[in-house]
Amino acid sequence: MTTIEVIAPSSERRNRAAVTAFVFGLLAIAGGATFLLGKALPDAMVFAVIQGILIAAPALWLVVVVLAIVLGHIGFARARRLSGSGRGLSITAFVLGYLALVPMATMVWLTVSGLALWGPWFGMLR
Repeated sequence: MTTIEVIAPSSERRNRAAVTAFVFGLLAIAGGATFLLGKALPDAMVFAVIQGILIAAPALWLVVVVLAIVLGHIGFARARRLSGSGRGLSITAFVLGYLALVPMATMVWLTVSGLALWGPWFGMLR
């Protein structure tokens, strides 16, 4: 009778940083797509909701983008030690993180240019 051994991957061979970075990379690019493809807020929205979206969401989005990039590079470095385990995930993660910087920079540019144009008229910049 022949016996078959099943070898399960040990936790030391898994690149958890690469997997985590990939998840953050997907969230980062989803945030960018939401910003670029999202609809304008209706006029009837409550001021607190608008303030929460404009202040909290970009800050959280920035954290997710930074985590995707940093953990992607950490996962890439660990992939060298683990003989390539998680290399593709980590590369994808930091590429998605860098791509998510494009809509983020667009959002910052639009905000700053809008304040520069309309801020003095509304009395915001003095």
